[in-house]
Amino acid sequence: MSSLRAAAKDWRLGAVALLRVEAGLIGLVCFAAGAVPRLLPALLGLLALIAAIHVFAVDSALPLRLLRSAVGIALAAFIAYLFINATWAPDRSEAFAKAATVLGLVAAVLLIAASYSLRDPQEARMLAKSALAGLAIGMAFLLIELNFGEPIARFLNNHVVHLFEVTPKKTKVVEGEVTKLSAFVLNRNVTSLVLLLIPCLLFTGALATSYSRRFSLVALIAATAAIVLLSESGTSVVAFFVGALVLALAALSLKVTRTLLAVGWTIATLLAVPLGALPYELGWHHWTWLPPQSVAARFYIWKYVADEVHQKPITGIGIRGTRALHLVIPADSNDPNNSGFALEGRAARHPHNIYLQTWLELGGIGAVLLLAVGLAGLWQMRLLPPALQGASYGLFAISGAIGLSGFDLWQTWLLAAVAFAWAAMQLAARLPALFLAADAHACAGESRKAALPATRA
Repeated sequence: MSSLRAAAKDWRLGAVALLRVEAGLIGLVCFAAGAVPRLLPALLGLLALIAAIHVFAVDSALPLRLLRSAVGIALAAFIAYLFINATWAPDRSEAFAKAATVLGLVAAVLLIAASYSLRDPQEARMLAKSALAGLAIGMAFLLIELNFGEPIARFLNNHVVHLFEVTPKKTKVVEGEVTKLSAFVLNRNVTSLVLLLIPCLLFTGALATSYSRRFSLVALIAATAAIVLLSESGTSVVAFFVGALVLALAALSLKVTRTLLAVGWTIATLLAVPLGALPYELGWHHWTWLPPQSVAARFYIWKYVADEVHQKPITGIGIRGTRALHLVIPADSNDPNNSGFALEGRAARHPHNIYLQTWLELGGIGAVLLLAVGLAGLWQMRLLPPALQGASYGLFAISGAIGLSGFDLWQTWLLAAVAFAWAAMQLAARLPALFLAADAHACAGESRKAALPATRA
């Protein structure tokens, strides 16, 4: 009997230690989002390892049950096709590495979400507090960098460790020291924070007292808005306001919001090629008020990428195939404003549009499978309680908007940021305020099901 008590005590001590390690890692992930996004994949991997220890000690079958959902099945089909597609990619080893990365990140999300779902509300509070603490430090870091010319990053890079590649495009170097960073270098940081905004709003709303809740929510939104507007990340600006619009719409009607998102997702995935070429065909690249090196450049890139899709419209040219095309923006002799000449010779290493990139590299098959993943996610979200459902629609919209004009589909830090943001939604569901709301929603659903036969009778 004494040995059983000792074993139980050892397990409790181990569980507490595991929880503290998990809390520390969550804080680090949220800090890294604002400070060093390239660390996100490694930190997410460590977090998944801790989650795996917890899950397999408590309920080892849970990840498999989560996988047997509409989203899990759609993701499994998409990932299986990635490995098939990699067999004809220009660089097969790199293509298989990217397919394996996606598989690993999906597995990490399943394990982390499973671990969160096993946490009681008080444990969830501890994890959420750590996440908010890490986020606050990361946001403070980013505000300093944006306002004062990246002093911390430059000091660390010059005197401690090289944080980034020193090239004329990214940095200004004087006597061997980096004296200035290009504004776009911090765009990854800003985008990562925008992805975490909605989960952290849920954390804040659930943890704050009734007296401080409104102030805390406004402060978090205002700080994020300041970071977004101070940066030169147009993608983050668009995503921020799209997310706000969808949250406002969800507050009025969840069903209408879900329908509009499903329609928008279908159009974006299936009609990416004609829509990608449309701005160029309409002459939007001639508008002088658009920044030529960012927005106008995308119109050129989208057009020339769309023209390449016809090579293999069904199967695609293979993962990361865009790099092998060596697309270069030519001068536009019909451009009265010479904006084309300003961009002449610029390489298009990726399309800055994940929907176009899907068509070019994965073909129509990949586009349909990507469509299925999004629609399956929206279908499952309808089962959530109202607060979580509306927040999930907002995060879906933000993720989709970032994909519309942002980064390469295969950038590991971006995939990790998206993965962690969605896993964090499961943690939010375990917080006391939202957990009780979810229970009430589930009970109401059961009551409606029980009442339905009686009503019919």
